[in-house]
Amino acid sequence: MGNNNSKSVICKCLNLLNVGEYRGLLADHRTRKLTTGKAIQIFVESQLAGRTSYDEISEHLRIMPDLQDDHLKSISASQLSRKIKQLPTDLLQAIFLCNIARIQEITKQKQGIPNIGKLRILDSTVLTLPTLAGRWAYWSKEQNAVKIHTQLVVADRETVFPGKIINSTAAVSDQEVALDLVVADDAIHVMDRGYIQYELYESLIHQQMRFVARLQTKNKVTILHQRAVPEGFPITIDADVEIQWNDKQKQTHYLQARLIEFTDEQKRTYRLLTNVQDRSAQEISEIYRYRWLIELFFKWIKQHLRLVKIYSANQTAIWNQIYLALIAYSLVLLIKLEMQTDLSLWQILKRMRLYAERSWEEFQQAVLRPPSRPSKGRRKKGRPGRPRKHPLKLKSVKMVLE
Repeated sequence: MGNNNSKSVICKCLNLLNVGEYRGLLADHRTRKLTTGKAIQIFVESQLAGRTSYDEISEHLRIMPDLQDDHLKSISASQLSRKIKQLPTDLLQAIFLCNIARIQEITKQKQGIPNIGKLRILDSTVLTLPTLAGRWAYWSKEQNAVKIHTQLVVADRETVFPGKIINSTAAVSDQEVALDLVVADDAIHVMDRGYIQYELYESLIHQQMRFVARLQTKNKVTILHQRAVPEGFPITIDADVEIQWNDKQKQTHYLQARLIEFTDEQKRTYRLLTNVQDRSAQEISEIYRYRWLIELFFKWIKQHLRLVKIYSANQTAIWNQIYLALIAYSLVLLIKLEMQTDLSLWQILKRMRLYAERSWEEFQQAVLRPPSRPSKGRRKKGRPGRPRKHPLKLKSVKMVLE
C-alpha cells in the first residue's frame, strides 16, 4: 500500500496520514507483509468505510486494487487480529494529535459562538466491554467498561473537535482527570455535575481560566451580593457567592465565584458556578446549553464509526481502536474544512464511502455541487376542517391472502 500514488478518494485520504512507509524497529522486525504503517492505513480505511469485522477487511483487500500491493492480497483476518494488538498506541496518539494541530491551524481565525466566544466542553463517554474478555476493565457486577475523557473545542456552531483525549477504565472518575483536560487560553471551559470539585474551581480561578460548571442542589453556597435579575428571562438567581470546603488535610478553604440559577422549558432547575464576569446571566445560561454539542459528538462517533461494536476486547486493541476512530473523525473534518463546504460531517463521510474508488475530482464535484433547486424545507400543514371532538374508532379488518 505505502503512500499510494492513486488519485482515488480513499488513497488521497490515507496519504494525509503520511505513515504508509513507516516500519517499527521492533514491531516490524522481519515483517514482510503487514507493517505498522500499512496496518494503520488499513484500519483507518475500515473505520471510514464502517467495516464490521476482520473478515470483511481481509476480503476487501483482495478486491480493492488501490489498496493492494504484492503482499497485502493474502492478509488474513487472524493476521489483522494480531496486528491491532501490536500497534504502538503512542504512535496512533501522535497521528491523532498531528491531525488536531492541523485543524487548530485552519480554525484559529474562527471566533466561536456569536456573542459568547470559543468554548472547551469537558465530558466523558463509556464504552462497554464483553463480560469475560473485558474483565481487565472491571467496573461493577453488571459491567466492564472504559472511558473516553474528552475536551471538545467549539470553534463555531458547525466545527467541533476533541482538543484533548484521556482514555481510562470506567472506574476513573471525571474529577480525577479534569485538571489534565483544561487549557490556559481565552476559551470558556464548560463542565457538568461530574466535575464538581472545589479544588479544580479554585485552581482555575487562580490561573484566570474561565469556566462554567453545573452544581447539584445539595451544594451549599453563601450569597454575598445578589444582582438584579432581568425580566422576561428564566433567570431566578444571579449572585456573588462564597463556598466553604475542606481539602484532604482537613484545611478549610473559601471560594468566591458567581452563581447563576435558571429553569428550562421542562421547569428543571440549573445552578451554574462561574468566574465569568463579562457576560450576562442569560448569556451564561446559553453557554451551558451548548454543552449538548459534546453529546452530539459522542453520538456521532458511536453511530458512524466502529467504536461501540469493537473488533477486539484486548486491552491494547481497545486503546488503539479508540484512536483509530478519532483519527478517522479528524480526517473527515480536515477534508470538510479544506474544501470549505457547508455539508455536515455525516454528509461528507457518506460521499467518501460512495466515491471511495472514484477520482478525487469526482468527489470534489459531488461535495461542491450546488443544490438543484432551493427548498424551504418541510412545513407542517394544518388539518382542514373542524377538530375532532371524539376519538376515532376503528373496526377490525378481515383480510385473507390466497
